[in-house]
Amino acid sequence: MTSIDVAIPPGAALGWAPIFDLAQVAAKLFDGEIVHYPDVYPGKLQKLWGLRPRARGTRDRGLMALLYGPADISKLRESLSFRQDYRFVIAWIIDSFWEDRNVRKMDFGGVDLLCIIRRDEEDYYRRLVGNRVLSLNWGSNVLERGSAQAERPIDLQRLGRQPTEWNDDERSAQVARELGLVFAGRPPEPRDPAANMKEIARAFGSAKYLVAHSNLTSIEPNTHKVKEYITARWTDALASGCSIAGVQPRNDSSYRDLFWPGATLDFDRVDLRHNMAAVAEAVSAWTPEQARNNYRMSLQRLDWRHSLKKIADRMQLSFPALDAELAEIRRKAVS
Repeated sequence: MTSIDVAIPPGAALGWAPIFDLAQVAAKLFDGEIVHYPDVYPGKLQKLWGLRPRARGTRDRGLMALLYGPADISKLRESLSFRQDYRFVIAWIIDSFWEDRNVRKMDFGGVDLLCIIRRDEEDYYRRLVGNRVLSLNWGSNVLERGSAQAERPIDLQRLGRQPTEWNDDERSAQVARELGLVFAGRPPEPRDPAANMKEIARAFGSAKYLVAHSNLTSIEPNTHKVKEYITARWTDALASGCSIAGVQPRNDSSYRDLFWPGATLDFDRVDLRHNMAAVAEAVSAWTPEQARNNYRMSLQRLDWRHSLKKIADRMQLSFPALDAELAEIRRKAVS
């Protein structure tokens, strides 16, 4: 039976904890192991060396590499994981909104399938690899970490990057109290990715709303200056039954394609007091059914296993463990 190993960098910022979670799920359901590729870019000579053709193995084993952006294909090509005798290689670019002019067709030689996190950049990647592109979407480990919990003492939870007006948790809490809301600032951030994901799920599962704004409301060096996009904050919160409040990334196809009425509370501008008043109005109408619906819809649309199934089907492979967990998702989504 075919198995697929999953390649990730040996260490990453906490913001990539959801991808470590994806890697663990994929390795388990693809009957593979976690392997690593270098976390530094090769020099010019090393990069040229890495462009030599990959030797295809005869073992019934493949490799799926989770990459930050398109340029990280050069890191993968340097690794033993890429050079070993894998029968096929799948590369999955997570931050696929980056379009790197320094990445060329030859960099993806030996890659049998290139997955991207959203369809907006499909034309760009097709110019690099032709029909070997599969558009997926941001997801979450809904089956294991999701929640339809009805008791939610926190009205509004904060996590991650915020525009300046929302970045002072003490001020946000004060405005929330004036409007009768319970606001929670940044939760603890354990350094271990698994512990970090557990803490995030706990915080989201205790909240009615998470505050999360489009990246274009607070442009930083590691965010795109023109394109807007959802991230794991959106999908992990919804998986835990928590809706999203903020100026939403309306131009992201994932936002338009995946989300449902009640998934988000869209602000028309960044204005702390004005925004908090909108949250207060929404909270006054909130019921536990909103959390249950977010959870059910997340099972149907956002669980990573749906993307893993698309990859397996594209590669004409079958994984009984994956099929069993998808069946469990279908049962839970209608219960």
